[in-house]
Amino acid sequence: MNSASWPEVPVVGDADTQPRPHEQVQAFLDSVDPSPDPWSADIASVRADAREKVLAVSGEPTPVAFVESIDVDGVPGRLYRPSGAERDLLVWAHGGGWIHGDLDTADGVARALAYRAGCAVLSVDYRLAPEHPFPAGFDDLWTAVTWARRSFDSVAVGGDSSGGNLAAATALKARDEGVELATQLLVYPALDSIEDTAYKVDFRRRYATFAGRTGFGANSYRRLQHIWATYVPDPAARKAPYVSPLHAESVYGVAPATIVIAEHDFLRGEAEDYARRLRATDVPVEVHEYAGQIHGFFEMFAVMTDAHHAVAAAGDAVRRAFQTSHPIETSKELSCDR
Repeated sequence: MNSASWPEVPVVGDADTQPRPHEQVQAFLDSVDPSPDPWSADIASVRADAREKVLAVSGEPTPVAFVESIDVDGVPGRLYRPSGAERDLLVWAHGGGWIHGDLDTADGVARALAYRAGCAVLSVDYRLAPEHPFPAGFDDLWTAVTWARRSFDSVAVGGDSSGGNLAAATALKARDEGVELATQLLVYPALDSIEDTAYKVDFRRRYATFAGRTGFGANSYRRLQHIWATYVPDPAARKAPYVSPLHAESVYGVAPATIVIAEHDFLRGEAEDYARRLRATDVPVEVHEYAGQIHGFFEMFAVMTDAHHAVAAAGDAVRRAFQTSHPIETSKELSCDR
């Protein structure tokens, strides 16, 4: 198992503690060209490049029994059913910095989660910035969740990166509105819009060079600045809890969480902070941390062994959460097994 608990952030400049990528990460980074800078390239080019790169590493799609396009109260989506009779649904929000990503780039993860969790998965084609800044994407995910609660017995929410942000924010709103969720699955989520946290400042310095790429930390820092400014143009609005879930006044009573973290990720610090906040209010939290890994690995089935492990662990966690939400049925199944 490649998960671990991380030590304190090493001292910047110590040659013996410089960040080291997993060998598969190094091979991947050596094989791909850098993506265009989103602050200087047109949005169509950024989206086309991101789509091409994701589809190139998604691997063979996991077979499921039924896949259909669906309109969810005006929000487009794609519904996956591993057997066809699922009563439980995971509402999934793809990553892409709120500016790119679509149903096709999320297809590999949605299929794999449906198969492993044994539940239906609704992949949401939420609106993107800059054409549709906050709260458009958040509203679309909330619409999907409210539709799901009418259509399925039990509902969970999840997402990766910016999609993890939308999932965490939706879990907060569900708590506020009294809408029950079985769990929230947050894969290297963006949870804090503040740019100059100690972790982010240190990351920018410590990752001045990583895996042979000069400027890795600085570019990560600037990309995050850009996508936050694009998603939420008003700086004063960025600390609102449905924008930056880490700044919620309280996280008490939100759905249990499973959080996937990569070691060499600019967002790692805020995910760890969120896990600590949840635990401090007795919200059950399961954390899977992947040594040597980078942001985005969760969908890279063709090139990262850890992607298979992480999706399996996440799917198992979702499956257990749904079983917990059906205690009587689960008890009957166990009795029959004996």
